[in-house]
Amino acid sequence: MEKKPITTFLKVMSIIVLIQSVIGILINGFAAFLAPVVETSESGTVTPMTWISLAVSIVCLVINFILAIMALQHKEIDLVYKVSIVTLIVPAVFNAVIAGGVSGYFSVLAGAVIPALFCYAAFKQNKIDQAK
Repeated sequence: MEKKPITTFLKVMSIIVLIQSVIGILINGFAAFLAPVVETSESGTVTPMTWISLAVSIVCLVINFILAIMALQHKEIDLVYKVSIVTLIVPAVFNAVIAGGVSGYFSVLAGAVIPALFCYAAFKQNKIDQAK
C-alpha cells in the first residue's frame, strides 16, 4: 500500500498538539509540584481525584506528544488515530468528574477541541492512506 503525502491539516494539527503537549506537561507538572503547598494552606485541599486527574492528564499529554511526532513522520497513522481517540476521551472524563459548575464543564469541552481536531485530521489521513 502506497502512502499518500501527509495533509496540511494533519501537519498543522500535529504541530499545535506538540506545542499544547509541551505546555500542558509543564503546567500540570507545576500544578503537581505546588499541590502540597495548597494542602498546607488554610483555603485548599487536594483530593485524591485531583491527583489522579493530574496523572492521567500528564500521561495523555506525553502520549499525544509521541502521536504528533508519529503523525508528522507519517508513521502508523492508523495507530495514531485509534490512540488519539483514547487520549481525547480519558482526560475529558477524569476532568469532567472534578469539574465544578458550568465553567468547569465548558473548560473540559474547550480543552478537548484541539485533541478532537487532531483525531479528525488523523482519521482523514488514515482514510486517504487506505484508499486505493
